[in-house]
Amino acid sequence: MHASNSIGFHPRLRAPSAFAQCRHRGRSSLSAASRLASLEPAPTSTTGPAPPPPRTVSEAVRQARMSLRLYREAAAAEAAAAAGAVGVTATASSSGDGEGDGAAATEAQRRSGGATSTSASPGSGSGSGSGSEIEPGSGSTGPRRLIVELPLPSQRVGFLGRGAPQPDLLMLLDEGDYPGGEVQRFRVLRKLVEALLEGYDAEFLGFLEDGADGVGLWSCGRDMTLIANVTNATVPSLVKLFDGGYGSRVTRPGHSVVAVNPQWTDAGSVGQPWQWRLRQRAAEVLDESRWTTLYSARMLRGSRGANGLLTRAWPHRWALYPAATPDARHLGECLLATPARPPADVILARLNEAKPEMQKKAKELGLDEPGWF
Repeated sequence: MHASNSIGFHPRLRAPSAFAQCRHRGRSSLSAASRLASLEPAPTSTTGPAPPPPRTVSEAVRQARMSLRLYREAAAAEAAAAAGAVGVTATASSSGDGEGDGAAATEAQRRSGGATSTSASPGSGSGSGSGSEIEPGSGSTGPRRLIVELPLPSQRVGFLGRGAPQPDLLMLLDEGDYPGGEVQRFRVLRKLVEALLEGYDAEFLGFLEDGADGVGLWSCGRDMTLIANVTNATVPSLVKLFDGGYGSRVTRPGHSVVAVNPQWTDAGSVGQPWQWRLRQRAAEVLDESRWTTLYSARMLRGSRGANGLLTRAWPHRWALYPAATPDARHLGECLLATPARPPADVILARLNEAKPEMQKKAKELGLDEPGWF
């Protein structure tokens, strides 16, 4: 989830964490142009058309809340189906020597923490056949691991200092937006999380370890825990959470752990070089294959000044839109839609292709930027 200037994003801006997941291990040596031809053109799924790209922070929160609701409904349906299957197994083996009860219990435990399939219930899948659509448990008996990436409101006044303040507008952030660091970011993020969890039996449990770290924890009933604003420096607290250091509920099969706006990169950036055990455990916890992005909405900007919005609302596909300015006021048509997060070089290629048209639109609106690029 880390940003890298080597892939062409503007070095002066703090790239959002959404870009790091664009990197994939073992990336193909095929060119971006050859891969573009194989991508699907529209963000649709068997659940119907995807929601429109969010223009404001509050709209993104509403979409994230809908994705969370759909996910929990699908997970509940899967758990009910698993319980029914186990009940049938237990009934069939009840006339045996008594070993069937233990086997049924073991099967229930295994299935309750397994990967949820969107094809388990009608209308819950993407129709893409890709395992990346939902892999909450990744086949393990541990908790499901979900990511929600919410845009934060800008603290600036207008675009390039022009126009009235629009605090709810979804726009690209830079270092000047949150000079107070993680504590200031969490103060704003907490309000968004509270809105995300509206209607749930949610309780803010407080900060993990130290309030200065800006990492908060919420309990949402018995089957979901939410942790927000984890960075490389605070990954040890996340590891402790998964190891039951803050209570055993999180370790139970079928429990969902939702990481909101995580900023970690990889295990190699956690702790000190001599803390190899910590890094080994962090690698297991941060393993990208075990996390599913439930919702994401991020403004992006390439090093050549091309702007865009990358979004995903489960169970729909990832979708990329070009933007006339570094905000979501004026977006073009969807450039691509993929079951998995598209690679960074593909994103850049598409945004650069759309840049001339977007620049023309910005000029028509009187929002064209100085000739920096």
